[in-house]
Amino acid sequence: MAPQDDEEVSVEHASFRVLTPSNLPLRYQERDLPAGVALRKSTQPGGLEAYEWQVNSLPAVEEEVDGPPITEITPRIYTAPSTFEVQGHTGMLTSWQTLGQWNYELNQGRDELPEAVRTKIAALVQQEPDERARIRKVYEWLQANTRYVSVQLGIGGWQTFPASSVASNGYGDCKALTNYCQALLKAANLSSYCALVRADAPDIRTEFPSQQFNHVVLCVPLQKAAKPDTVWLECTSQTNPFGYMSSFTGNRHALLITPQGGKLVRTPRYGASDNQRERRTDVYVDATGNATASISTRRTGLEQDMYAQLTNALNAADQKKYIAEHLPFSSFSINKLAYTADQHAAVPALTETLALTLPGWASVSGKRAFLTPNLLSRWSALPAAVGERRTPIWLDNAYTYTDTVRIHVPAGFRPESLPTPVQLTTAFGTYSSQLQPLPDGTLLYVRRLLMPHTRFAPTDYPAYREFRRKISAADKAQVVLVKTDA
Repeated sequence: MAPQDDEEVSVEHASFRVLTPSNLPLRYQERDLPAGVALRKSTQPGGLEAYEWQVNSLPAVEEEVDGPPITEITPRIYTAPSTFEVQGHTGMLTSWQTLGQWNYELNQGRDELPEAVRTKIAALVQQEPDERARIRKVYEWLQANTRYVSVQLGIGGWQTFPASSVASNGYGDCKALTNYCQALLKAANLSSYCALVRADAPDIRTEFPSQQFNHVVLCVPLQKAAKPDTVWLECTSQTNPFGYMSSFTGNRHALLITPQGGKLVRTPRYGASDNQRERRTDVYVDATGNATASISTRRTGLEQDMYAQLTNALNAADQKKYIAEHLPFSSFSINKLAYTADQHAAVPALTETLALTLPGWASVSGKRAFLTPNLLSRWSALPAAVGERRTPIWLDNAYTYTDTVRIHVPAGFRPESLPTPVQLTTAFGTYSSQLQPLPDGTLLYVRRLLMPHTRFAPTDYPAYREFRRKISAADKAQVVLVKTDA
């Protein structure tokens, strides 16, 4: 039976039990266990050792606005073997170095290419002296000639298919395609390293070496660059821009697989200067309050990820349907929707061109018209904390938003009341908005917002909520136009 609103929700009883051979001690790490919960060890038949933790009447954890992942705020136990064996391949898991060593030895020698492929790659880069350009040519050839298919039978979940298999079949899983790209780069006299990464999920626990990965990418150190630099390659996508990790594998740790073993490194970090949304809008309003809007939105870095997937996965009609479902208007029609990609910028960019008809956009009453210049970027206020805030404030992505809206006032109207300019500078981010009349009779609204990637203590929530409240109020501010007698 579902609990009522005023009922306490809890886990009545839960047990976590691991069996391991007595001669192979278990490594474990405890985090935020309730008072009184402790490990109980017991010897079991067959030479096994049991490790067991039990909890009773564990209260449910309430999800809080802008809180960290659930894995950080609940009781948890991490376990890993000290030594292990997978179908005859033994390894040690006492450090990142030993885990990487096992992966390297498991996949060593599986990068041999057919002679025809080696010859083709050598010819592909022969006339290209620039190191980065050579890598790009190989990567784009990989994208054009392979596709992702996940086949993981037997030890295939750990060991890659040979590069020759991918060359013959034209497909492979993330390990196989990454190993194949590494072999192609080797044929072009370029060194690279496979890297294990936890994709599309919170970052790994770096302090507890263990198998926490679900994906493989390729790391290519530049040997001839003026200063140390690296190109990272996502080898499973036919559309991913060269050298771009996206929100899927960016901003996190990866385990570099080298002949000397594993080495923990960071994938590219995308900050506020990379993740931008710049929107320019012209709104034409008539005397009855109807309007048309011409909108150009340029998104870069992580801000364009979802829209890039949209353009690659959906046809034009479904793209239009998706955008329509996310527009904040009660009445509108889309007259134009188009996307233009720039994948050769420092970080990928995608420009959206959108034309709208907005019936009744401005509210007309007698001689006055009321309108909100912030067309598409209004933020909502946050709820008050219920009781004491328990979790940190987690702002997980940094970004910069800029909105410029030019409002073409209907003939015979002039501004009677304009919003007060707002400037907020806080540790949580910076915000500004201002509207000013221009000599040609139009009104220019400019809004800027910069948010960092950081964390704040639970006690900072009231101040953060006030920051968001002020933004919400400024975003809703209206312009009053009045009809002149002339």
